[in-house]
Amino acid sequence: MQNSKFKNRLLFASAVKLFLIFNFALLISAARAAEQFGDISVEPHAMFTGNTFHGYAEMRVQLENRSHTKTHTVTITYPHNAYNNGNSLSRLARTVKLQPDAREIVSLLQPPLPAQGDGQIRVEVDGYHEGEVHAPNANNHCNENYGYRGNNHLPTVFVSRSLDFDAIGRVFNSGKGVAFTAEMATGAPDAVGSGYQANSWMPDTRRGGAANWLELEYDSPEAIEQVSIYNCISPTKTGNVILIGVSGTNLTTLPLAGAKITSRRGGWVTEITFPLTSEPVKTVKLDFGKTPPYNISVDAVEVSGTNDTHWASTARASSDNSASATSYAPTATENIIATLRAESAVADWSENWLAYTPFDAIVISQADLSVLTPGVSSALTDYLYAGGNIFVAGGTSLPAAWHASLKKNLPDGVISVIGFGTTFAAEHFTAMDQGSAQKIREVVRDEARYWQNLPADSGAANNVLPVVENLKVPTRGIVVIMLAFIIVIGPVNIIWLNRRKRRTWMLWTIPVISFATTMLVFAYSLLREGITPDTRIAGLTVLDQAAHRAATTGAEGFYCPLTPSGGLTFESGTEATPLVSTGYGSGSSREVDWTQSQHLTRGWVSSRVPAHFHLRKSETRRERIQIVNENGKLSLINSLGVSIKTVWYADADMKIFEAHNVPAGQKSELLVATLEPTPAKQTGGKGLLLDLGFATHTDGLNPARYLLPNTYVAMLDGNPFIENALGAASKPKRTKTSAVLFGILESPATK
Repeated sequence: MQNSKFKNRLLFASAVKLFLIFNFALLISAARAAEQFGDISVEPHAMFTGNTFHGYAEMRVQLENRSHTKTHTVTITYPHNAYNNGNSLSRLARTVKLQPDAREIVSLLQPPLPAQGDGQIRVEVDGYHEGEVHAPNANNHCNENYGYRGNNHLPTVFVSRSLDFDAIGRVFNSGKGVAFTAEMATGAPDAVGSGYQANSWMPDTRRGGAANWLELEYDSPEAIEQVSIYNCISPTKTGNVILIGVSGTNLTTLPLAGAKITSRRGGWVTEITFPLTSEPVKTVKLDFGKTPPYNISVDAVEVSGTNDTHWASTARASSDNSASATSYAPTATENIIATLRAESAVADWSENWLAYTPFDAIVISQADLSVLTPGVSSALTDYLYAGGNIFVAGGTSLPAAWHASLKKNLPDGVISVIGFGTTFAAEHFTAMDQGSAQKIREVVRDEARYWQNLPADSGAANNVLPVVENLKVPTRGIVVIMLAFIIVIGPVNIIWLNRRKRRTWMLWTIPVISFATTMLVFAYSLLREGITPDTRIAGLTVLDQAAHRAATTGAEGFYCPLTPSGGLTFESGTEATPLVSTGYGSGSSREVDWTQSQHLTRGWVSSRVPAHFHLRKSETRRERIQIVNENGKLSLINSLGVSIKTVWYADADMKIFEAHNVPAGQKSELLVATLEPTPAKQTGGKGLLLDLGFATHTDGLNPARYLLPNTYVAMLDGNPFIENALGAASKPKRTKTSAVLFGILESPATK
């Protein structure tokens, strides 16, 4: 009986001990996931890990106030310490007020400039600096080391976790022209030297701690007695070589630790000799375990039998390093499309469309579409309409909110144009024919080229969208003033003081004359240019009246005689890409505050230097044009909020009508146009964007090339879709605005 009680006590004590250990482990795990600063818990997240080259990179920070009674004001700033070299971001900040027991996810969105810094997020609580947390995916966005807006800009595809990441990667990167893929280990050695060679296989260097393996198959199986691994870097001795026979069984496992390693020109060879295998070998698997990926680089694998030697014909691997090819092999990336794997399920993706702008395409599954939250679904819809590309694997059904202006059937799926964007949906995405695969690869590469071809600096941007007519320095006036200054401060001053016998007065006459000249130069510049800034806005909008959705792309330029003290303010949903050069060298650091909106506070506009931005946005809008049929005559009602200069309308039978000078809120008769319908060069608004450019140069515009049934093209006197970022500092008389509108009517003309 006593033994029984003693055993029960032991069991109880063990249970309590296990319970305490379990809870301690949970506390340790929670501490690693989130950092605590008094009452405030801070936990940063990132949707992906990898390099991106345009758009806005999002860092999400979950803030939690664990106090039951106190309200706290929290400010997060990235980076904590900035290095400020060239045109870069020195400060991204956002301030939120957390009520007791409140939890909030706060986004820090990095515009397309490098943020050179220490990779830490600064945390302030109630105005006091409390500490820092590590920023996920820090310094990987628009970093000049990775060729931002240049020839090395890698097209980037974002892949859902629900899909086979490696299989999707092979869709976008097929063939031997891709750096660091498994196919690079097939055939005879072809790397040109040692080190990280593009013609070798290398695992994904972003996946530290993961298992790395390479599996190779041979077309002519035979019994073998030696395996030779050609390496481009000093080979590891960790792992095994597994030989698999034609029957599919594992014949033997050979440890790399006992291999012979010899150096050769351009690398090393790992040789393993063993007794002749009992059956022909079809497959060789190199299992490197958790060897760091940057310690592995395989150029080729040779197997030797009694009669001949053979090289692998096909290969597959745990991962490849093609996504990081710009870092290690910048000259071998011409055809590469980088694939980035989502770090979370689609239900946990961002609800801000700007978080998706770094991607030239997104690949999701048909099942993903059914579990999207309303916020994520809305963000993806905005991304698509604004010019993004979404590919759906496993089905051809698309959300009802995605209204296609044109659909086309391909052998393996359906491609649609929606707003400025493109969708492709296929039942068997990873098994499509080469024609369909090549089509979607070109869609991705075309998107990347669009960003590469933007003006690379302020001078080129001003040529595309000049803000003021004459930006020349007033050389003649300045020279006249300076000549007068030289004459007055020199001969005139000396002669006058000699005559008055007051040479010592030069101690005050020279400063006075210099000050007066400075004031004269200032007054001359002020009278010549004034202090009012000039703004020019141009844009192209696709207005889907049935979906009440407007997608806009355009440009905005500023010329300010004095640096605006309030900076610039764009709406929170506007993607504003500064058209400046990046990289080490001259330039200014910039700051952004996201507390209320997208407030570009410092460094974005300098006095007497034009500043330009490429803009994109997607939003819900109620503006419209209504076509009315009255006794067989068509009329137009302008409900766009601005005057229409000219509008062309195509009815369901592609008969084209036009009207001119229609004021806002007014009605005008539509007359038969002299234009003849022609096959659209592209599709609607997307074709207009490709031909007119983001600055919408309308010279030679032929709307018949873009009109589709029940659509219209309008040239507007003003732009209701793009905000003036100067706000109250701007003046209507010093603002030039224009817009081209491609509209999709919700229904045919009504009576």
